[in-house]
Amino acid sequence: MSNSKAWMYDIYITYRKTLFLYAFSLTKSKADAEDLVSETLTKTLVKYDFKNPNIEAWMFRVMKNCFLDKAKKNKRILDEGQYNLDWIEDPYDATENYIENENKRWMYSKIYKLPQRDRNIMLLSFTSNLDDEQIAELLGVKLNTIRTIRFRVKEKLIAEAKKERLL
Repeated sequence: MSNSKAWMYDIYITYRKTLFLYAFSLTKSKADAEDLVSETLTKTLVKYDFKNPNIEAWMFRVMKNCFLDKAKKNKRILDEGQYNLDWIEDPYDATENYIENENKRWMYSKIYKLPQRDRNIMLLSFTSNLDDEQIAELLGVKLNTIRTIRFRVKEKLIAEAKKERLL
């Protein structure tokens, strides 16, 4: 395998799962998430600036921008209440191959019911190697907001797990 093909393959293998989870949180559709990941990886392979030391943060930014561009093109208005996941009988069909542990399944079910901003913060915190500053910059929120939301969501999840006798 040539060096460029090996590099492309390594990028795909390393980041496909975390990119897919983030894409799925944005699109709520397995097919749309796969398209968004594909578009992100293609743009990465074509346009990545090797002077940028953090390719993962760059790819998440590209993905978010691709999603927003597509949303604008389709003239959709994005707000937290727009998406209703009740129509999905099992919200893990798209991520079942990636999430094997029952406790993780339970946690992801709770995370996917959060408002969009909180869901993105939690997914990026759990699935990416981005630090809080990078997540804050990517989502356009303050650093303290990231930490506060993550703390509150974790406390809520712990309380629910205790209530459901999972802990």
